[in-house]
Amino acid sequence: VVNNGIYGTIRMHQEREYPGRVVATELKNPDFAALARAYGGHGETVEKTADFAPAFERARASCKPAIVEIRLDPEAITPTRTITQIRQKL
Repeated sequence: VVNNGIYGTIRMHQEREYPGRVVATELKNPDFAALARAYGGHGETVEKTADFAPAFERARASCKPAIVEIRLDPEAITPTRTITQIRQKL
């Protein structure tokens, strides 16, 4: 699960087309890794790129249904732009 805590595409369009009028794009997500473990699966959360491969291998080795939650900074709205850059362009 890739989790940046927002509806990113909607937020990007709101920032670009309606500056200063961002509405209803923040999410209150559960702890997806804890949810997987609660149901008897394997769950891990990663926040650094370097931590993903080992977490993925542990998930595969567990032989259980698995969730690896990847938490991303919501500021990084696209691979090449940030929310701040979108705001500053206007």
